[in-house]
Amino acid sequence: MKNIIIFATKITLSIFFIGILISCDKNKEKQMKITLSQLPTTGLTGDLAKGVSASYAAHIDGKLIVAGGANFPGKLGFEGGSKAFYNDIMLYDAAKSEWKLAGHLPDSSAYGVSVPVSGGALWIGGNTASKSLANCYKVSLKENDSVKLENFPALPATMDNFAGCALGNLIFVGGGVENGKPSNSLYCINAETDSVWTKLPDFPGIPRVQPVLAAIEKDGKKYVYLMGGFFGGNADMKPAMATEVLRYDVSAQKWEKVGEQIAPETQKPFSLGGAAAMPVDDRYILCMGGVNYNVFLDAVTTQYNIGNDTTTTDEEKKQKNLDFSKNYMTQPVEFYEFNPECRIFDTATGEWKTIDVTPNAARAGATLVFNGKEFFAVQGELKPGVRSAVTMKGEIN
Repeated sequence: MKNIIIFATKITLSIFFIGILISCDKNKEKQMKITLSQLPTTGLTGDLAKGVSASYAAHIDGKLIVAGGANFPGKLGFEGGSKAFYNDIMLYDAAKSEWKLAGHLPDSSAYGVSVPVSGGALWIGGNTASKSLANCYKVSLKENDSVKLENFPALPATMDNFAGCALGNLIFVGGGVENGKPSNSLYCINAETDSVWTKLPDFPGIPRVQPVLAAIEKDGKKYVYLMGGFFGGNADMKPAMATEVLRYDVSAQKWEKVGEQIAPETQKPFSLGGAAAMPVDDRYILCMGGVNYNVFLDAVTTQYNIGNDTTTTDEEKKQKNLDFSKNYMTQPVEFYEFNPECRIFDTATGEWKTIDVTPNAARAGATLVFNGKEFFAVQGELKPGVRSAVTMKGEIN
């Protein structure tokens, strides 16, 4: 009997200590936080000093490299101005706390995808002022800190405003605008062994422009998570914001819905259009920034309705669009309510948690590169037409 009591006591103590460990683990999750700091903008000159969005970026040998991007250096579009694209490749010299020129892109371009690979990164697709691109380049760094670009197998179609991620040597890209149309496509290539991209099953639901992708490997299984994006509408469907979290099982080659973008604080849907994302600890996906769900959808829907109004002439539509742009594009930054939340999606539970709220995260079109739990959120929009030249360095604690 005494032995049974001792054994039972040990079980009780074991359960007690397991409870403590579980509690501590939960507390650790709750305490997960982001530390952000700003990189200097010294060395960014001319129109680059005004900041860009949708640049290409890489973190190679501990050094941050940023290329291309787009902005409105003068007047906005409705004022008669035009969007400018850049081909400068800039490297951040941490020792001198300044940016320096490290090369040039073949095209002045933006709105492509940047993913890490062994020995460097891939810069994929995008568009110039006049065309969409299928080009892909392997990016590496020379000893003199100049950037080397090597041709990599081109995409099977032109793609821009899409998303990408890497899982070891496997590179995935999808969504965006493919051959001029909003897309449901997903493509994959093994950066070490393949010479062509493979088309995978399309993701379900609406096409997604400016979504995010993140890859997670769990218990030997590889998954690609798709979040965010928007659809501008067509003859059959009105504009919509994508809020379903979709997961692609690489081995089973199947998509499934695994969550919804619902803010835990308000229980309302939130947008990840134009946001940035990265995996954490092969379990969580950190999402930062992006446009506001209601503000952006209202704007896209207004323009859609103007364009599809059969009672107005083309000239009247042009004037209505101009009037709308004059009002919409000239509001203060606060009006657009870009997401200031840094949210994590728990792939094990399908739940969202907000771990920080900061104006430094409230950007759209920032490019995110990372190494482990350290990351850089490169520039991006503060509001439509207005960029920031500031790159944020972050660490997840």
